[in-house]
Amino acid sequence: MTFGIWPRLRPQHLVRDRALLTGNSQRAPNRFGLEVTDPVSGAPFEVTVFQYPGPPGSRQLLAMHGFRGDHHGLELVVDGLSQYDAWVPDLPGFGASPAMPDAEHTVENLAHVVNQVADRLDAPALLGHSFGSVIAAHAVQQEAFKYRHLVLLNPIARPALAAQSCTDRTATAVTNGFYQVAATLPTALGRRLLSNRLIVWATGAFMTKTDDPRILAYTHDQHQAYFSAFDSPKVLLEAYRASIEHTVSDVAPALKLPVTIIGGDGDELSSPEDIAALADHIGRSNNDVETHILQRTGHLLHYERSAAAAALITWRL
Repeated sequence: MTFGIWPRLRPQHLVRDRALLTGNSQRAPNRFGLEVTDPVSGAPFEVTVFQYPGPPGSRQLLAMHGFRGDHHGLELVVDGLSQYDAWVPDLPGFGASPAMPDAEHTVENLAHVVNQVADRLDAPALLGHSFGSVIAAHAVQQEAFKYRHLVLLNPIARPALAAQSCTDRTATAVTNGFYQVAATLPTALGRRLLSNRLIVWATGAFMTKTDDPRILAYTHDQHQAYFSAFDSPKVLLEAYRASIEHTVSDVAPALKLPVTIIGGDGDELSSPEDIAALADHIGRSNNDVETHILQRTGHLLHYERSAAAAALITWRL
């Protein structure tokens, strides 16, 4: 079954019961605030964390969502990791977490906050999707002893600015310009532009590869509900620049713990060739790297193939 552009923009089969999409029971999180400090000024602020409790004595997992997302984006995967005590913070400036008071929202500063969250846990496995994979890898590079395993979903393996295709470079330049313009407008106007329903729809339609109308509808619904939960256009621009300038490859030699990489064969941002190169780079100093490429899957595997990803993670951990 293949969709045309209109069904991708207006899917008709919305299912909000996650169990019907994954076969796994929905997990209800506990929400709480965790005080951390600004990486630059040391000023205290509160990150919102969502804990999905596992069985008594279960091992812990700390998971990072991707660019413009929040904890909701990882719930389909987390539902399949029921034997783990999963902690999923909304990164600073996204979802229910405020922006950092003084620090720019760079990869290094976000990783610093992640490591402060990890201080409350007992050697968790660390998971990151897309931009979250970059933050997770840099958190390990900063303080490797905190973690026992690194899971990278759709990892960013090469800088977007170094894309070989002229089309990809143009798309990156246009997107950067779009975020830049939005950040220079009055805040309310910039937010309205960034949250335009058609633009959010088109982003999801471009990135997803699924032919399951229920998953497609769920993905669009999630994006419309949570893709615009950012603190301000300025914060979004800072995070976008960080997302296109840094990769997991930047810190590959420092990733000496067990690493699991899961990607999609149709991922425009991290192709199978990019992931193979990343695995080889990490493998030069690490003999415990395992890679899985899921077929008929794009950059949104946390929606499209969440049950398969959770099964692979469970088996590997």
